[in-house]
Amino acid sequence: MEEPIIIDNNNIESISQQEHSTVTNIDGKASNVLYIDKDMWWKVLYTMFITTGIGYLMAKRNSTSKLRIIKPIPVVILGYIVLLWCSIHHKSGTQQMLNLIVPNNPTTYAIYISVGLFLSAVGDFFLLYKRFFIHGVFFFLVAHISFIFAFTSSEQFFTPTVTGLLVGIVCLFVYMFLAKVFPLFSKMGISKSLAIALLFYTSVIVTMCFTASVKSFLKLITIINNNHDMFSNVFSSFSFYASIGAIGAVLFFISDLMILVREINLLANGQVSTIRKLLGHGDLGMIVYWLGQFCIALSVTEF
Repeated sequence: MEEPIIIDNNNIESISQQEHSTVTNIDGKASNVLYIDKDMWWKVLYTMFITTGIGYLMAKRNSTSKLRIIKPIPVVILGYIVLLWCSIHHKSGTQQMLNLIVPNNPTTYAIYISVGLFLSAVGDFFLLYKRFFIHGVFFFLVAHISFIFAFTSSEQFFTPTVTGLLVGIVCLFVYMFLAKVFPLFSKMGISKSLAIALLFYTSVIVTMCFTASVKSFLKLITIINNNHDMFSNVFSSFSFYASIGAIGAVLFFISDLMILVREINLLANGQVSTIRKLLGHGDLGMIVYWLGQFCIALSVTEF
């Protein structure tokens, strides 16, 4: 005689929970695999950025090397990374995997930053050839303006205080340039038109540094106001990312000044101090430039 089958509802619920737990674990593993792929893709891009930078520094030691053409590639990679950073948001399946390669719906800030980076890369390309020096400077000028648009993209940026400070700083810089730098250029035989162009270009860079600094300061104030623990907020990762754009802008400015120092050193036929030789060193200038661009690109992670 067969024994009756007893159905225990508690056992059924227990088995159901185990099955549900198994499915959850499987989904969790799939999700982890997806994020591992994403992290690996970032590592590949950053490795390419560093590798191409080192490759250019090695290639430029040989003036006839065709590998010098890779000079713009590190900054192009940074622009690509900026667009991708804002593309991966709560997607799943093939769509999210596609966004690991193809940018999708980046923020306004990311667009301005990436445009500035791509324009800088074009400037890098033109500066490879002395006959296209003016073209390269022009593209860098437009790149700085794109960065300014990024740093001022917030609707609350241009308060009367900020606008007044910006006008005052630019006016002070113009006065210092005309009173101190312009006479020096005249002694060096630099034409007035070139000196005026340099004044305009440098004024734009100063404006970029100022807007980046104000944006960082306003963000830091917001972070501190949202939490009463001031010490922990000042040294938090959010504060770091809020400040990194200003750090990048200043490094970019320093790299341009290093180019100016190098050109002045050439006019002095090498009769300069060790510090000026160091500041005018081409490789060091490129490293400072790439660090500045990297910091500006990294500021997009704040959003």
